[in-house]
Amino acid sequence: MPQSININDKDFERAGKLLELAGIKYSTTQSFKTGKEEMNGFIYIPSIKLWIAKEKKFYNNNWFESKEKLQENGERMITLPEFIEFLKYSKTNLPNVYKEITELRSPWRAEWIDADFKVKNNKLCINSEILDKNTLMEDRQISLEDYLNNNHTSQGLPSKKVKSGNLYYWYPRSDNNSVASFFALSVRADLNCNWGSSYGDSDLGVRAVRHE
Repeated sequence: MPQSININDKDFERAGKLLELAGIKYSTTQSFKTGKEEMNGFIYIPSIKLWIAKEKKFYNNNWFESKEKLQENGERMITLPEFIEFLKYSKTNLPNVYKEITELRSPWRAEWIDADFKVKNNKLCINSEILDKNTLMEDRQISLEDYLNNNHTSQGLPSKKVKSGNLYYWYPRSDNNSVASFFALSVRADLNCNWGSSYGDSDLGVRAVRHE
């Protein structure tokens, strides 16, 4: 029978992975600045009062399949504004998670974002909401830091005033097939808002969100 071990150590993440590989059940009392405990691999983000998964899942599924599987599990896909807050929080509090998402290295890491772009009444919308007029609507290299901290719209898209940098941004198209993803590989990181919704890959997953 597996042994139960309580872990209360700053290195609990690494120890937890080793225990999982050994088939040993464990629980953690590690807490973050909010005073809330980690919940089954989810991180509590105080600014938006949500639990967001530390790791992705449901690899090799397209955008629609990923949404369906999350819903079946009582979860949902992360939105762009939530993704921004997740990156900001993890950069300060969980740098290894931040690096896993944004670092330029192989292999490539990719994840779906809940941003579906459709034309309604001759206007481009994001998740049925008319796109903010200040949205940057050109393919450009932008500053990830400036995008996260200053120049994004309430819908989570880069604004026209965002500074230049090394993050490749692909603006949303009016083809009624564009969705959003974020990925990084050895040569660049991309915020892609004209990604095909039917695409799937073994390195492309989805990050779940849970409410309190």
